[in-house]
Amino acid sequence: MSYKNIIKTESDYTSVKKAAEISTQILKELRGSVKIGIRASDINELVTTLCTKKGVKPAFLGVPGPKGAFPSAVCISVNDTILHGIPHSTVEFKDGDLVKIDFGLIYNGFYTDHCVTVGLGNITSEEKRLLETGKLCVNTAVKEAIVGNKVSDISRALQSVAELAGFNFVRQYCGHGIGKQLWLEPEILTYTYPGMEQIDLVEGMCLCIENQLTLGKADLYLDNDGWSLKTVDGSKGVMFEHMVIVRKGKPEILTLLD
Repeated sequence: MSYKNIIKTESDYTSVKKAAEISTQILKELRGSVKIGIRASDINELVTTLCTKKGVKPAFLGVPGPKGAFPSAVCISVNDTILHGIPHSTVEFKDGDLVKIDFGLIYNGFYTDHCVTVGLGNITSEEKRLLETGKLCVNTAVKEAIVGNKVSDISRALQSVAELAGFNFVRQYCGHGIGKQLWLEPEILTYTYPGMEQIDLVEGMCLCIENQLTLGKADLYLDNDGWSLKTVDGSKGVMFEHMVIVRKGKPEILTLLD
């Protein structure tokens, strides 16, 4: 199979690197702006301002969905909302919130997509452990993005870390390739299974490696807004996502924040 997420030319590589650099700068600023008393809509307004200032376009705005296009420039998912949360003005961040900031942009025809979770104020020790585990899952999995490995090696790393820590993880959504489209093959599942297709990781593949962990059940339902995905039991969750290019020996991680 010929994958569209393989970076083949120096000019394309330069564009991808620059896109990831700008995207990381913006997500760092968004992370620092998430504070108690701030509204989700304030973060969305900041995204619009920063994208305009840096000459890029928000990648998520206008993406088609089951009840219409996504109406915002960023996904803000709080507590039991795990993915695709719309940053409404009615959502005000509170002490103890777990706030997931999922952001992407378009620069010179190339897309970015990455995510970080912020714990606000007095979160519990178990919530801190959930945050640390979510981050560790992705930081461990990206190390598997090397030539000679399979996509399933990334999936196995995500699953192993989560299960060793005793947390449930979302199975319905997954990582993916990225390039001149937001979502490209191959899919990168958060788990493995017997008979799983073994897809080779190829030099230059650009991937988004992500996971979502929950304190309770990891089953999700779609909210009435047509976008927000929430846990069925109301449990809190976290999400982390990095962009990486597959290389020989050591992956090229594009969007690390720390």
